[in-house]
Amino acid sequence: MKSEHPSKDITGTSGSSLEGKRICLCVTGSVAAARSADIARHLMRHGAEVLPVMSPSALRIIHPDLLEWATGNKPVIQLTGAIEHVAIAGNVKGKADLVLVAPATANTIGKIAAGIDDTPVTTTVTTAIGEGIPVILVPAMHEPMYSHPIVGENIAKLQDLGLSVLLPRIEEGKAKIAGTDDIFKAVLKKLRPVPLLLSGKKVLITAGRTIEYLDPVRIITNKSTGKMGMAVVRASLAAGADVTVVFGKGSVPPPPGVNSLSVETSDEMKGAVFGELEREHYDIVISTAAVGDWKVESPFPHKVSTRENTTINITLVPTQKIIDTIKEQFPDMFLVAFRAQTYMTEKELLRDALERLKTAQADLIAVNDIGKAGSGFEGDTNELFVIDNTGKQYHIPNTSKSDAAETLVSIITEKYTGSAFSMV
Repeated sequence: MKSEHPSKDITGTSGSSLEGKRICLCVTGSVAAARSADIARHLMRHGAEVLPVMSPSALRIIHPDLLEWATGNKPVIQLTGAIEHVAIAGNVKGKADLVLVAPATANTIGKIAAGIDDTPVTTTVTTAIGEGIPVILVPAMHEPMYSHPIVGENIAKLQDLGLSVLLPRIEEGKAKIAGTDDIFKAVLKKLRPVPLLLSGKKVLITAGRTIEYLDPVRIITNKSTGKMGMAVVRASLAAGADVTVVFGKGSVPPPPGVNSLSVETSDEMKGAVFGELEREHYDIVISTAAVGDWKVESPFPHKVSTRENTTINITLVPTQKIIDTIKEQFPDMFLVAFRAQTYMTEKELLRDALERLKTAQADLIAVNDIGKAGSGFEGDTNELFVIDNTGKQYHIPNTSKSDAAETLVSIITEKYTGSAFSMV
C-alpha cells in the first residue's frame, strides 16, 4: 500500500477554506518560478491538493523534484500515453477545480491566447478552458514585455474568454509576480466567492492623509500612508459595492476602475465629500482618512527664508471635523468612523471610541492604538476594535491590513444589511 507523501502533512494547518479543492499549478519559464513551491505550500496549508505541471522552460529554472517535495505530487513535465492533461483538466472524475498559471510568461500567455498547445502547460490550460474549469493567470516578465501592445491584447482576449488575470506589481523595471497572499485570495475568491451583499450599494470612502500649508513649500501633516483606507476600498469592491474614494496623500494608489477624487487639505477633503453626497445618493460613508486636526491660521504667502528669520511664530487652529456634520445633513447615511489613539489601555481605548461614535452620530467606529507595535501608520498590519451604536464590540486581532479590512467590511455589511457573512 502506497503511503502518503510526508510533505502533505502541512495540508490544512492554516485553515480549511480550500479543503477538498484540487488545484493544478502550472509553472512556466520565468525566474519567478522560484516562488512556485511557496505558492503551492500556501495553498496546501489552506487545505488544497496541488497538482504541478511544468513547461520545458520551467525545468531550466527549478528542478521538478522541488515541486514534488513541495506538493507531494510528481510534476507533469511531458505528455505521455497517460494523457495527463485530460486526467487533470478533462471531462473525467477527479479533475482539477481550478488551473493556476503562476508564473505566466508573455510567451505562454500568447500561446494560450492563440490556442497553441506545444507544452504540458498550454495543453492543460486549453483542456481546462474547453472543460469550463476556472483558470487564473499570474503574469511575470520584464516591464517592457508587459507593456507590449500585443501582450496587452492577449491578456484582454483571455479575460474576454472568462480567464482571470492577477495583475503584476510594476517594480524595478519588471512586472513582478503578485504576492503569495494575493494569489491565495484570488484562488479563494474564484473557488469560494463571497456573497455580493453590497451589490448595488454606493459607498464613499475617504483615505490617506491631509496636509496643511505653512507656506507654499512647507506643510503640516501626519504619518498615514493610506494603506488601510485602500484595503477597505478593495474589500468593499469585493463585496460588490460601487465605490468612490476621496484620497489625500499616501503611498498606495486607488485600485484601477475606482472613481477617485484627489485632494490635499482638510477643507478640500470636506468639499469633495459633501460635493459627492450632494451630487448623488450614497448608502455608506467610511471615513478612514487621517484628516489633520490643526491648520495654520494665516499661512505665509511666500516661502519663509531661514536667512531672514531665525524664528517664526504661527498660530494653529482646529480643522473642521468632517464626520461631525455628515449626519446633520444626511441623517439616513450609514456612517463608519475611524479613530487613532496612542498608548491607551484597552478599556480607555474602547471608552474613548464610544464617546467619539456618539459625538459623530456614527453607526460604527473602528479604533486602533497607533503607539502599539504592529498597529497603525506606515506598517502593513493592524489591530482594530470596532463598536456599533448599540455598544456591541468586535475585536480584529493584529493581522495584515488587507485581512483587517475584509473583516471590517464583513462587520459593516452585517450591520448595514442584517446579513452575517465572512470574507475571510
